[in-house]
Amino acid sequence: MKTLSHPELRRDAVPSLKTRHLLAASLLLLGAASAQTVTGSKGGLAPDPAKTGVAALPQPGGTLLRWTLPGDQLPDAYRLTREGGGGKVSRELPGIAPKADALKNDWVTAQQYDFLKAKFGTPVSDPFEKLALQLQTLSSPGIARTLNLLVTETGLKNGTNYTYRVVALRSGKETLVGTASVTPGAPPAVTPPGKLSATPERTRVTVAWQRSGGQVMAYRVYRAENGAAAQLLQPSPYFPTKDPTQPDRVTFKDDALPLKPKTKYSYQVAALDLFGRESARTAVLVADTGDAEPFPRASLVEPVITFSADGRGSVKLSWNAVNDPRILGLVVYRGSSPDTLGPVGEVAAGSSSYTDTTTEEAKSYVYGLGYKLAAGMTGPLSIRGAQPLNPAVPAPPTGLSAKLEDANTLTLSWKPAAGRPIGYLVVRGAAADTPSEQLVSVTPRPISATTLKLRLDASPGTGMTFRVITVSASGVSGKPGEPVAVITPRIGGDAPTLLGVEAQNSALKVSWTYSDAVPAQVEVFRQNPKGDLVLVARLPGATKTFTDRNVAAPFAYAYLVAALDAKGKRSDPSNVAGGVPLNITATPQVQALTVSGGSAGSGGAVLSWKADKGAASYAVYRTRGNRQERLSVVTSPAYTDTQAKAGDLYRVVPLEGSGIEGEEASITFK
Repeated sequence: MKTLSHPELRRDAVPSLKTRHLLAASLLLLGAASAQTVTGSKGGLAPDPAKTGVAALPQPGGTLLRWTLPGDQLPDAYRLTREGGGGKVSRELPGIAPKADALKNDWVTAQQYDFLKAKFGTPVSDPFEKLALQLQTLSSPGIARTLNLLVTETGLKNGTNYTYRVVALRSGKETLVGTASVTPGAPPAVTPPGKLSATPERTRVTVAWQRSGGQVMAYRVYRAENGAAAQLLQPSPYFPTKDPTQPDRVTFKDDALPLKPKTKYSYQVAALDLFGRESARTAVLVADTGDAEPFPRASLVEPVITFSADGRGSVKLSWNAVNDPRILGLVVYRGSSPDTLGPVGEVAAGSSSYTDTTTEEAKSYVYGLGYKLAAGMTGPLSIRGAQPLNPAVPAPPTGLSAKLEDANTLTLSWKPAAGRPIGYLVVRGAAADTPSEQLVSVTPRPISATTLKLRLDASPGTGMTFRVITVSASGVSGKPGEPVAVITPRIGGDAPTLLGVEAQNSALKVSWTYSDAVPAQVEVFRQNPKGDLVLVARLPGATKTFTDRNVAAPFAYAYLVAALDAKGKRSDPSNVAGGVPLNITATPQVQALTVSGGSAGSGGAVLSWKADKGAASYAVYRTRGNRQERLSVVTSPAYTDTQAKAGDLYRVVPLEGSGIEGEEASITFK
């Protein structure tokens, strides 16, 4: 190895910590037998284990004394004063041992001796160079003895306590180095490190251990590869700094050279005290860099949702099977969102599916899949969503009954339907055999109760029927249940007289009069072209006209009115009069409506019709079974329903800019 007698350090750059440690090691003859290389913690400059004070180690019939060079410069001499055993003795040691003694005892080489004497002849000002020299003297007992920083005292009595006082002498000035107390005898063993642990990565291993107590200043780390003989890792020894977050632990990163992936490394650590003594090594700890290899990924595919005959649902999760000896099992997570996932089940390693039978209908779930490892469970590594929706048509409720509370108030009640429906829809028809498509909704959205109180907005003597539809938790509407018939009671009293219906542009003006006192309120009823009678207005009793603008030419409408007293009792209905609204501005029409199958591969129903200049837009409706829904409002004369099924009935309604409906057209998809 090359030796350096006068190392030159650059002042124009600040070397990295790792570079500083290597340069520090080079200051005192790298590779020489009596001068070991040193390193410090990668988290900061290495500490000074004995910067002040004197350390003493008992020996049979003597002691070892150790201290640090005071002032970073060789003193002229040291004075050691000992008291104990019935006497007081002083002796002086030179600041550096005679060269002949150093060479004779093989503490250093001649070249090293000359370098030490020259280097410490003047104070060392550079902090980095100072650190390097401190570490060298700490790590090398030979250098410490040459500089008279490690001294052997003999001729003492075992079991007798002695005290030492060490003073540095320079230019006639005394500087106290420190004091120590010691009782000669068998020296205590060097405390070995404890609780050795390792964290492998693909090309490095982080080793950690419990700090040794006593006068331990550094550590030696030994490593073996795949069962080979252990080798001392260089640079050595290792001087750690303290981590404030783990003051009792030492961390060592084995990454001076990249380690081999998928390889087993064995580690042992020994402690080194101030006197150069090494403790017993720890037990062997094996770290496998193969444990840091990426795990094979098990990716969840789209869940399969099924329902049994009794309505119970299940979610089957599937994934590609993974085979890795590190994976002991698979953990299935479930939650309402990715942030609420928790373990719901485990399956054996190598499995590729899991069925969850504890789901609730229509509830949204998020599933995750993780691994069970020797160190514990991983979090979810693959995530999928699922919502168990049951396509089965729910059965209607039974036992529907109707009770008139008074002339205008009706209470409907029924028994709950089977299963766990989201609610019920109440519909009304003119008669028991009213077709499903002509039923009028009483409740705009499902209600959860099994009773409904409603006001009858119909003229006295009007007959009607009510039915109840079950809506499942999955949002599927069933068929209407058995009907219950109701007739609006006749209260009597003088009926208003309908004077007539005046045709206006897209409107009809209704006029009436009273033969008796002015009532509290008056109700206007309209019979639409399809035959259903609906309440279109409830007005103050003094009102005698009403203009109905929710009509369209060229359809005929009929009207009647009824009076309400202060208690809400309805009179007999008036006479009936009708009319047809005028169509001064042409009403838009849907003409030449056609439906065909979608283009190749897309499926669905393609609707098209002839554009009408009077139409600002077109509303497209689809009726499937007993359920009608509005699909869209479009501005062009075409629409494609990708969810079409054979038998679907489509209605296209033209709309003027004011929202008035024009003449619609309908067609069935075959």
